[in-house]
Amino acid sequence: MIRRSRMLVFSWFAAAVVAGALVPTVAWAQQPPNPAIEDWKPEKLVNVEILPKTMAPDDVIKLMKSYNAALNVDCVFCHKGQVGKPWSTFDFTDTSKKRHETARLMMRTTGDLNQKFKDLGDMDDPTKVTCATCHRRSRHPEIEPPAGPAKPDVK
Repeated sequence: MIRRSRMLVFSWFAAAVVAGALVPTVAWAQQPPNPAIEDWKPEKLVNVEILPKTMAPDDVIKLMKSYNAALNVDCVFCHKGQVGKPWSTFDFTDTSKKRHETARLMMRTTGDLNQKFKDLGDMDDPTKVTCATCHRRSRHPEIEPPAGPAKPDVK
């Protein structure tokens, strides 16, 4: 009987510890993003090979955020830095990560495809290939085409 009550107390204690450990995590995840991370931008662009060298930093940040969304990744996927730290602490000039060169290759590829197929589609709605065309919010591009609409039953 004593052994069972000790196990019951231990179980309650363990549950309280686990619950206590999860509460701060949940509360932290619900906090709004840190504006200091979003407000920083470089004074000038460095190591730019694919994008126009005259592109404004604000436009580059907007484009990079679209890449983040298309692949469902953070900046550290290609750049050196730590998740959750301000962008000013990142080394955006370092191109040593293999993913950085892969991203450049993918940018060239989508640019080539868009150039080759620029006459497809309507004038108001030209066909355009983007990262999301294949990646669909996944680090790895989808190989299989998405499921098409259900075919009606023919009787």
